[in-house]
Amino acid sequence: MNEFGHLANLDIDRLMRIAEEQAGRVEEMQRLAAEIQGVAESRDKQVKVVCTVNDGVADIRISPRAMRMPSGEFAELLKILIRDAQKNLNDQLHELMTEAYGEEANPLALAANQEAIQERLHQAAAAYDRTLNDAMSEMERIAKQLGL
Repeated sequence: MNEFGHLANLDIDRLMRIAEEQAGRVEEMQRLAAEIQGVAESRDKQVKVVCTVNDGVADIRISPRAMRMPSGEFAELLKILIRDAQKNLNDQLHELMTEAYGEEANPLALAANQEAIQERLHQAAAAYDRTLNDAMSEMERIAKQLGL
């Protein structure tokens, strides 16, 4: 092994291609996420709610017949449909992220599970510490070889 250790074998071009592919994938996910619509409709098809990532509640369609409902009942129906449309949107986003990143690395799944986030942070910190220790050991070895 030479004085740069495993870093001497690092394929920078491949690393750059991987980074560009990842950035492209993130852009594509953002584009696809912006197109997703969460939809909920009343059983009688008189009220429909559409939610999007960019607009929240993007559309509400109410038939004239639904407008004749008592106001309290109508308000409750709207709240339920908005909640259902948002859930539908979130489910589709979760599916999209799982397709893109896999279940283990799905950012939405991780965000929902704080314990998993903490574990990932501990793993990342441990990997960082190992890498830093390895780099420092290698630098000390090189310094000794150079008589510094």
